[in-house]
Amino acid sequence: MDNSNIASMFEMLDSSNKGSISFVQYKEALKTLGLCTAEEVLKDDGHGVTFEKFRNEVCICPASLQAFARKL
Repeated sequence: MDNSNIASMFEMLDSSNKGSISFVQYKEALKTLGLCTAEEVLKDDGHGVTFEKFRNEVCICPASLQAFARKL
């Protein structure tokens, strides 16, 4: 998946063009992409998820490291 695919996906989730998506949208997107399971506990810091964070989770880190990083 390249940066343009990830950007398109983020833009679909960020329909109001705020520059961030909700934690719920973020978690559902990760589940849809197979990058987390329904049982996996992700920390919600109360802030929206930016494109940079979304891109890093979806593209840059290997899947095995993503799960570990989200638990920190």
